[in-house]
Amino acid sequence: MPEQAGTLGLEARARAPWPFAGRAEEFEIITSAITSSPITSSPDDRAAGSPGSGAVLVAPAGVGKTRLLAEVRDWAEQQGMRTATVIATEAAARTPYGAVLHLLPPDTVDPMDRTTWHASFAAALRGGGGPTLLVVDEAQHLDPGSAALVLQLAIEGVAVPVVAVRRGEQVHDSITALWKNSLVLRVDLQPFSATEMRALISQALGGSVSSRALTRLAAVCDGNVLYARELVVGAIQAGSLQQRDGIWTWDEQVVLAPRLVEAVGARLTMLTEQQREALAVVALGEPLPPQVAEAVVAPSALAALEELGLIRTVGADLSTVLRLAHPLHGEVALSELGGLARRHLLTRLADVVDHDGWRSDESVFRTVSWRLEAGDPQSPHDLLRAAVRANQAFDSQLAERLARAGLASRGSGGSTEQQSVGEALTVELALALMRDNRHAEAHTLLEQVEDAVVASADRRLQDAYLDTRFWVCGLGLGHVDEVRHLLNRYAEAHPGADGAEPGLTAYRANLLLWEGRPAAALALAEPLVEAERGEVSELQRMLALETCSEALVSLGLHIRAARLWDQLRAMAVEGTGRALSAGAEADLQALWAAQLDGRYDEILPVVSTVRDRLENSPDVVTRGLASMALGRILVMTGQLARAHGFLLDAVADFRRVDLGGTLGWTMAILSVTAAQTGRPEEARRWRDQARTALGSTFNPRQAADLAAADVWLAVAEGDSTTACSLALEGAEHYPELQLARAWQLHLAVRVGERGPRVATALREIADRAECTYPALLADHVESLRAGDGQGLEEVAERFAERGLVVLAAEAATQAVTAHRAKGSTDGARRATARATSLTAQFDDLTTPALEAPQELVELSRRELDVARLAADGLTNAAIADRLVVSVRTVESHLYQAFAKLGVERRTELRSLLPAQVPPGRDR
Repeated sequence: MPEQAGTLGLEARARAPWPFAGRAEEFEIITSAITSSPITSSPDDRAAGSPGSGAVLVAPAGVGKTRLLAEVRDWAEQQGMRTATVIATEAAARTPYGAVLHLLPPDTVDPMDRTTWHASFAAALRGGGGPTLLVVDEAQHLDPGSAALVLQLAIEGVAVPVVAVRRGEQVHDSITALWKNSLVLRVDLQPFSATEMRALISQALGGSVSSRALTRLAAVCDGNVLYARELVVGAIQAGSLQQRDGIWTWDEQVVLAPRLVEAVGARLTMLTEQQREALAVVALGEPLPPQVAEAVVAPSALAALEELGLIRTVGADLSTVLRLAHPLHGEVALSELGGLARRHLLTRLADVVDHDGWRSDESVFRTVSWRLEAGDPQSPHDLLRAAVRANQAFDSQLAERLARAGLASRGSGGSTEQQSVGEALTVELALALMRDNRHAEAHTLLEQVEDAVVASADRRLQDAYLDTRFWVCGLGLGHVDEVRHLLNRYAEAHPGADGAEPGLTAYRANLLLWEGRPAAALALAEPLVEAERGEVSELQRMLALETCSEALVSLGLHIRAARLWDQLRAMAVEGTGRALSAGAEADLQALWAAQLDGRYDEILPVVSTVRDRLENSPDVVTRGLASMALGRILVMTGQLARAHGFLLDAVADFRRVDLGGTLGWTMAILSVTAAQTGRPEEARRWRDQARTALGSTFNPRQAADLAAADVWLAVAEGDSTTACSLALEGAEHYPELQLARAWQLHLAVRVGERGPRVATALREIADRAECTYPALLADHVESLRAGDGQGLEEVAERFAERGLVVLAAEAATQAVTAHRAKGSTDGARRATARATSLTAQFDDLTTPALEAPQELVELSRRELDVARLAADGLTNAAIADRLVVSVRTVESHLYQAFAKLGVERRTELRSLLPAQVPPGRDR
């Protein structure tokens, strides 16, 4: 019951008037026209073409013109103007002056002629003395008399008209004369942009909204506020749009609630049956070549739809295709299509494409999918090709349907080739199930065909089987030992291979990597990388390259890893199948290496761009990884509020498909954000959910973040001793993961550890690494242990250069303590100013190092102005001219600023001054 009440409350919020947004510019134009134009000028002057008061809004349906009219009317009433409102309808248009009769007093006698009739309206609107703001909505429905009346009232200065008409519909000449004769302004309203729609939906829902949910909702609504409102309300009613963990998420199911169908369907009521059928064909087949559509339905119907703005052509020449102008038009058109009619159209589409002789993988995929939905019989081979293509497109549900249909059509027995097709269909089905988070079901299917595949002579089938089984058992279920047993059984079935056959070695090496043994993995897989072409299959070579490069990254050997990334990128250019993604894998590894090397300022814009590009990708896993990576980087750079939304996007994706513990990994990072912002209960909840989600699929790559969740939870609960112990334990759990170990050792120091072994271990890692971050961590710890204030200040700047402003602020704060301990007042002031400047660059958060007491250095407003200009390179005389003060005054302010900040040169000022915040923006 409480859940239902909560849903009803959310629905009521969505149904309440939405914020007025995205129309500020148009509102300003219209209100300025009303206030600035001479509404008292003579009719002769107005008819001569001088600018008039009021406006005519021309806009498509659903883009907010009615709301804009209402806002203008409310504004006019606040200004003390009289207002009158007319809402024209088709029904009222059947009665002369039907839309405007309510403007007359009840006892008005019907006049005998038009002149008297118009005079009666003018008298009624003049009742308050001065012109009335006349608001007319849907003016395309005005009858001729009412339209002529609006024009006459405007000409006589009796009324200031603000009129809205629907674009593309016939409007009476009297209304068009309003703007053609310069009596009013014409204002064309465009559909809301994607950015404006995202902002509007976010404000309407209130609270945090998943970035992906906003993007997809905005895309489906395509700038139409009316559609957006009904889509959001219907989705809340159906539970597809809901608040979870404090954020709105959407499962992307378009719920065709009655009000949404009514809103969208109003646009389709004018269509003939032939045009409705044509719209359904485009909806079923888009993107659809025009020649295919024209072979199924009448070309004239398609042309009419294009003219009405319901479909559009995209591309040019041979690449031209038809698409829906708005996605919801297709949804509604298909919802009204009967089952038999839908089947007929699908079959006709498939027949036309097949008749043209197109047998590419893409055309087979489309025709087979259409025939599957239509219930037409098909060959197992075609269903296999289509299932492969569906999996490549990450459409796991369609791939499952195609593969199951192929298995059902194959029957039992059959030739060796038919059996091979059946085994391949089983592999594709298992892959689809894995991508739908149904790992156990996929595992059972693969077990059933294991003997047949292992005994098969089809090497490509074996590669596909091993690869899918490897990911299902290893990443999906966490059954690493079972994967090893499978490889052993495969080796036994191929005498002479002795377990060293290249097709198995790459997998064995990857298993070692999963176990946190990168050195052993590198030693095993490296010979495959160096093997001649042809000695190793393309798939195994790619896996070997991925394994070796990741091992090198974990060991801190990034120069060697970069050479292997170049080979992976070359594979993407020259290879086929899964090798086409080798370049993307190389790029992802390079970004991960940059994170381990602490180069966050460098990779933040790159990862942000990648994440934006993948936001609409059907590849849920890669999309989720991009959101998680961006969230993690933002956490490290102190932008926890931004990070929260991206991490929750990742959680939503990983709830759909969780491979290798990515769901638990993301939850662990969310636990850290909650702990650092003083919310220990939420941090514990996320940490516990992370442990539950991980189960037995723990992955060493995630070790540092999972341990960090425990460490920061202990800090948030005030137990620094436990926090230090947990960080040190985490550092030794996978000792071969050198960079992760360095990060954990440094974390122990951040939360209070000061023992000598940490400094020694960090320096040893730094000496072996081919990257610079371990050396920076070692320098930090050594300067901290030595109480070297100057060294800590230098470390703070090196952290800041990498975008690690939280670590920089911690080091600067520690420098304050070190300088005070040695009696350096200037050093303490300088470090305090720098710590204050750095702290202003990230969200409010708490770490033990930032809690150290320090005196806030505060410059007066004038001292700050002078110091900023001096930091910009201006001379004292130039500063005096700029601020209109004497040079002596400038010198005095600079002296005070230098003393407070503990500096002696102008070049030292910039890094110590607080950041300037643009007007109107919060930090």
